[in-house]
Amino acid sequence: MIHYPLFRVLFVSIGILGAVAICGRAEDATVGAPLPLWSEGGLDIHHINTGRGETAFLILPDGTTLLVDAGAAPPKAGWSTPPKPDGSRGAGEWIARYVAHMLQRFSEKQIDQAVISHFHGDHMGSISATSPVSSSGAFQLGGLTEVAEHIPIRRLFDRNWPDYNWPLPLVDLNMQNYRKFIAWESSHRELRVERVEAGRNDQIGLLHNRSHYPEFEIRNIAVNGHVWTGVGSVTRNHFPELSALPKTNYPAENKCSIALRISYGKFDYFTGGDLDVRDVEIASPSDQWKNIERPVALAAGPVEVYKVNHHANYDATSPFLLSILRPQVSIASTWGASQPAMSVHRRLHSTATYPGHRDVFYTNMMEATLAALHVDRIKTPTGHIVVRVKPGGGEFFVYVLEDTDETYRIKAVYGPYQSN
Repeated sequence: MIHYPLFRVLFVSIGILGAVAICGRAEDATVGAPLPLWSEGGLDIHHINTGRGETAFLILPDGTTLLVDAGAAPPKAGWSTPPKPDGSRGAGEWIARYVAHMLQRFSEKQIDQAVISHFHGDHMGSISATSPVSSSGAFQLGGLTEVAEHIPIRRLFDRNWPDYNWPLPLVDLNMQNYRKFIAWESSHRELRVERVEAGRNDQIGLLHNRSHYPEFEIRNIAVNGHVWTGVGSVTRNHFPELSALPKTNYPAENKCSIALRISYGKFDYFTGGDLDVRDVEIASPSDQWKNIERPVALAAGPVEVYKVNHHANYDATSPFLLSILRPQVSIASTWGASQPAMSVHRRLHSTATYPGHRDVFYTNMMEATLAALHVDRIKTPTGHIVVRVKPGGGEFFVYVLEDTDETYRIKAVYGPYQSN
């Protein structure tokens, strides 16, 4: 059953980028003021907008920090949004500065754990022949590697360590640089790297005071087509064995994305990288395995907040997935003219997909996209989107922060929402 937020948001619209929201109770937040910093027992989920891909930074209830992706893809003329706050620094450095600001109260500024959902530049970072070189001289800086240049990363999780050869060897320039980064950081800064294992709930999570928060869990829902069954840590492989497929039909990188469900009491949050249903409509009966969203949705179950798959592109966020997840809040990290797709935008807002009130947030929106989607239908401003879950997980708010400077001023407040 979907519960409505206790207070509905009132909007004063001065154009989508200038919208201001006022809610009945904002507790520690005031529109126009900087976001108050995290406090013990709370769960913060920051969807950082650099205009170059997808990044989320989490502070868990015991103070453990977690970075999920560090997108830094090159711009595409006429298609991608401008960099945020501006182009004077790389996206990775902007991410690091955002993280450092949010960790002001921490005696040690570090990222305890980082997850790269899959190996695409808008999630891990891209480099070119002209990308700057790290202070060590061992690798180039872009995305994750640039974040680590400014803030230490202690543990790193990805889908294919240490061989990086599934379903085929990963040998492009970005992967070569990523492996150089791992080799240097592991030998000089004691970085620990692990391959994510589907089904586990003890691999990623609280590191400082786990016993104090028994109601908190990060469940590895899926990776490389292996999907949790919901029983213990048992998984099943949704993909066919590679031996049964021609190389031209091997699982695409997006379908191999890591999917996580983060739970805190009654609160649940889903993030699944770029999982998609691409080619399912034209697939033969034997290729229905390409719909990886279906088994992943069934494993995740209903959630309060959904990080929208594949930047709200046309080939993801199927009606079936939404009918199972039924989120109160959906957040899409959008950075291009085709994001969100009209079909996905309509599904996210439609009560025909699933019943009940919902709020949908986009980190970015181009003018052409706004015109196509009809600006009057969009009630939320763009910016950094922060989900703040109160201690125990029973209630949460959504804050939209200014992304054109580093004031992190609150543009809008939504909530409180009650976790189901």
